[in-house]
Amino acid sequence: MNNLINEVSRHLNDNVIMQLTRQIGATDPNQVKRASQGISELLLNAIQRSANHQQRGGGLMGALQNDHDGGILGNLMGALSGQQKVNNPKTMNGEGIVRHLLGNKQLEAAQVIAQMSGLDLFKSGVLTQLIAPVVMGVVGQKKKSNGLDLGGLANILLGGGQNQGQQQQQNQGGGVLGNVLGSLLDQDGDGNMMDDLLNIGMKILKK
Repeated sequence: MNNLINEVSRHLNDNVIMQLTRQIGATDPNQVKRASQGISELLLNAIQRSANHQQRGGGLMGALQNDHDGGILGNLMGALSGQQKVNNPKTMNGEGIVRHLLGNKQLEAAQVIAQMSGLDLFKSGVLTQLIAPVVMGVVGQKKKSNGLDLGGLANILLGGGQNQGQQQQQNQGGGVLGNVLGSLLDQDGDGNMMDDLLNIGMKILKK
């Protein structure tokens, strides 16, 4: 997975980070960069877990096949700003992507990202929705260019080609946020009203 994290980071270069900083109304691009790194790892962990779940894996492959082929990466700044129109609105539907990947853990995720980056809760939530299409685009591009089926995709996400010890370390959540993200994604529970309040606040911020 480290290769995919590095690939996402390559696309989230300094120019993109500055644009994202302006879009969410933040003042410190370093905070946005730190948050972006954590969000990338969080979402890739969530995608990895979907790829290893038979039922969710089918939905993930369908989304990658139909909505996320990596095309937005060619003009990422235009796509993120809305100046570059995409043919498929689902491609840039960060809210829908985050809802499918994180479910009722959106509030907890935003809290973790806010704590580790210094961004406030709502800006962290908006940034997560903006970065989600980028992460899906990177994964979709990898799937398309390598002709991966679900098993191949899961292997890449798990760090295919590494030895067993390295894979176990990655599976346990080694990285920027470590086991915090893994334990967050492992939690089960019913819907949380606070997620709805968070979404309302993020929509106000995006206006």
